[in-house]
Amino acid sequence: MTDFFSEFGLDRRAWIDLDDLKAKYHALMAEAHPDKASGSTAKSTLLNEGRKTLSSHPQRLRHLAVLQGGTETTTKVSPDWDLFSRTGELTRRASVALEKKATLSSPIAKAVLQAELTQLETDLIKLREEINAHLDQLEIRTHQADQSPHDTASLLILAEEWTFATRWSQSINTAITAIRN
Repeated sequence: MTDFFSEFGLDRRAWIDLDDLKAKYHALMAEAHPDKASGSTAKSTLLNEGRKTLSSHPQRLRHLAVLQGGTETTTKVSPDWDLFSRTGELTRRASVALEKKATLSSPIAKAVLQAELTQLETDLIKLREEINAHLDQLEIRTHQADQSPHDTASLLILAEEWTFATRWSQSINTAITAIRN
């Protein structure tokens, strides 16, 4: 397995400075780009894959865990069921309301539905704030993972939590955007 940390000259850490990664990526790509005389498609592809992996919290944590001898299937974690269920319920309600809006032709019915959509948007924004607070806590925990010894299982649990929270955030943002359009 390729050690992307090594490829970019970075220490194996749960938290990395993404601006530093970006700068190192651009410097390495300046030499490796296939359009350069000394460039290589294979090296360019490797650097692109490495940047993608290291830029993503869950992917970076899984990569680090595997480099430490773990496997991606070592540990699975249950999501925060409260946030999970509220995200699913609110995004489902938004989808149903938007589908209903698409079928309405009466201005009065559209106005009545708009009040429901406005309340849904308010509820979605409030939940997005909670999810963002959850993501902030995950950032803190990711920083802390570098300050004490960590095992592969704890890295994989953190990766799973990032995956869930990121998906919830994306779902909520998609629903808010759809309501506003």
